[in-house]
Amino acid sequence: MIRSTFNHVSETCMRSVLVLWFSITCLILTACGEPTASAGAAPLPNDTPASASQAPLLPLTNILPPLSSPSSAPDYTEACGLDGLKCLRWVEAELAGWERFFGCDHRAVFPTVYRLLTQETRWQMENDPSVFQDPAGLGQEAVEFYRLYEQMIRAHLAGEAIPPAWQLVMDVAQEGDWTGGHDMLMAINAHVQRDMPFAVAKTGLTLPSGESRKADHDHFNSILNRAYPRIVQAVGQRYDPIMLNVADLGVPGNLAAMQLVALWREGVWRNAERLTQSDDALTRESIEQQALITGTVMKVGEVPGRRAMRKAYCEAQKAN
Repeated sequence: MIRSTFNHVSETCMRSVLVLWFSITCLILTACGEPTASAGAAPLPNDTPASASQAPLLPLTNILPPLSSPSSAPDYTEACGLDGLKCLRWVEAELAGWERFFGCDHRAVFPTVYRLLTQETRWQMENDPSVFQDPAGLGQEAVEFYRLYEQMIRAHLAGEAIPPAWQLVMDVAQEGDWTGGHDMLMAINAHVQRDMPFAVAKTGLTLPSGESRKADHDHFNSILNRAYPRIVQAVGQRYDPIMLNVADLGVPGNLAAMQLVALWREGVWRNAERLTQSDDALTRESIEQQALITGTVMKVGEVPGRRAMRKAYCEAQKAN
């Protein structure tokens, strides 16, 4: 009873915080206007670690303990390699393929965001996989996470039903005058809040030794923190120059965004615990609704003429 009440209160509080944050964020994106500098002259990010300003990350969620898990997860070393790189490289290559497939279609924004984050994770593993207790498990989780995205996008392209939060993302990408920030944030919402609990639960909440994987889950926030400035810059340089203003917010903007992400991923872990304890229709529906409510609130702030402007901008960037 206490555990159920704790989960319900945590979910309700987190949902309220996220809805408020994303409402403000979307309004900022639509109010910023265009960057004063010529966006067309900005080079696209390359495949080397970025030197963009990185905000400090306050590891507040790390102090929250995991609940007990019913069983130990498998050892994923054979599937992903001891450092997880086999799986990470596969996911990164698959996402690059989706980027090419969508081109300047607004549905390309998220594969770019997703690939750059996976790339940052690969760099970490190539440099020092020992920062994670189970790099192979992280690689397997990346595969499970990606498979949910691929399943959704293939169903969408085939005209089949997809999760409601993802349907909002596709609606925004295919019609209306929305910004690159909408495409990015709404897709992140759908993939993290809706998909990630299922990926984490399927991978397992423990190491092969039986110890919780939450420390690895929390430590991944540091990779997100490093990747965030480069991701926002890439969306601005490839798809919508309004995002360059967001990138120019520097450390204060990054700090606010990353603390939110850490809180968001804490909710992912708790939902994964719920799935592990009781993977029933009520639990699944609550996860679907949490992502849908946040996505619905984020769908605000169209900018007249934005779609045509973004298409021309992206095509010009490709031609450079």
